[in-house]
Amino acid sequence: MSSRWPVVAAFACLGVATQVCWLGYASVTTATARHFGVSEQAVGWLANLFPLLFVVLAVPTGIALDRWLRPTLAVGALLIAVGAGLRIVEDAYWAALVGQVLAAVAQPILANAITRVAATYLVPGHRAVGIAIGAGATYLGMIMATGIGTAIPDDVPLVVAIGAGFSVLTAVGGLVALRVRPVFEHERAPKGALRVPGVPVLAGIVFLGMGIFVAVATWLDPLLAKSGFPADRSGLLLLIMLVAGVVGCVLVPPLAERTRKEPLALLTTGVVVAVVCLALGMAPGATGLVVSVPFGFTLLSALPVALAMVERAHPALAGPITSLIWLAGNAGGVVVSLGIGFLLDAPPVAFTVLAALGVGAAVLARVLQHQEDQVAGAQGHHDLAPGGHPAVGEQTGAAAAD
Repeated sequence: MSSRWPVVAAFACLGVATQVCWLGYASVTTATARHFGVSEQAVGWLANLFPLLFVVLAVPTGIALDRWLRPTLAVGALLIAVGAGLRIVEDAYWAALVGQVLAAVAQPILANAITRVAATYLVPGHRAVGIAIGAGATYLGMIMATGIGTAIPDDVPLVVAIGAGFSVLTAVGGLVALRVRPVFEHERAPKGALRVPGVPVLAGIVFLGMGIFVAVATWLDPLLAKSGFPADRSGLLLLIMLVAGVVGCVLVPPLAERTRKEPLALLTTGVVVAVVCLALGMAPGATGLVVSVPFGFTLLSALPVALAMVERAHPALAGPITSLIWLAGNAGGVVVSLGIGFLLDAPPVAFTVLAALGVGAAVLARVLQHQEDQVAGAQGHHDLAPGGHPAVGEQTGAAAAD
């Protein structure tokens, strides 16, 4: 059997679309508030809906994907199309709000599908690359959304039309791609799948990692402004981080999967993030442009590394465990970003807290490595861990036989 890369590509494009919908108004917040005649806080809710609804819907959508993959994906694509289309048809705040709600409901479906699409449409040797492409597409969507708003800062209807038009087209492409039947069919995930050894630790790592990223993406400008860092250079730093992250998503997960060094990759990420945050807190002007590259390269590639570990453990568990991972990440984004928001008047303290969270992620990655070594040493590479499930990172015979 051969891989069905066009299906993966179609849903990677839908991943881009979800981020374009999420951040479509973020880079033109002030102009949007004037255009609709609402407050900037009201415009902020157009973006805040996404992580909040993700936390609520992550597990239910993961279960739906596990049981009814293609119908659930079709629902996600339709929600993106209708939500984006509504914003083109009606230029009003209520239409923007309803459209954002529909797209926000679709986001956990499409995000949770990253590992599932790879597991069912790609041969085992291609799946780590497929997962990396799916995860990297979300960062590409952030770049696209930021770029559109930056290039057209004063024409809100045009900004919305470009992003919404792209979203509708990719949704149609996703629906067409679903005509292709999965290459691999996997059994429904067994009960207790979320108790796979190593998964809680992995979820903790993603909680901290995504929390750091969302906090930096949200508050980088005001934190650096307190140190006299120019606002335009703050935007450039974020853009460099995102571009470096896309490159990292392409290179790091396949290499980590091939060498079975995923915990080491996650540990390295924690250490690099801690050092970079300390540098930004002490001397952003001297270090900002330099440290933004390793920061984005390692931190943004950590998520696809984690997702690839989940898929390699057992494809049948990918749906619910991926949901837990995404839920943990989005919860981390809400919690860490909210906490850092109270420290905007003390940038060195804020960056020190972020550095401490990076150290915490590195410690958890070391714990994960220890658990992997224990399972491998006690039961052998192809045996099941206690509780009837393989540890994260331990490929089972069933998965290897695909």
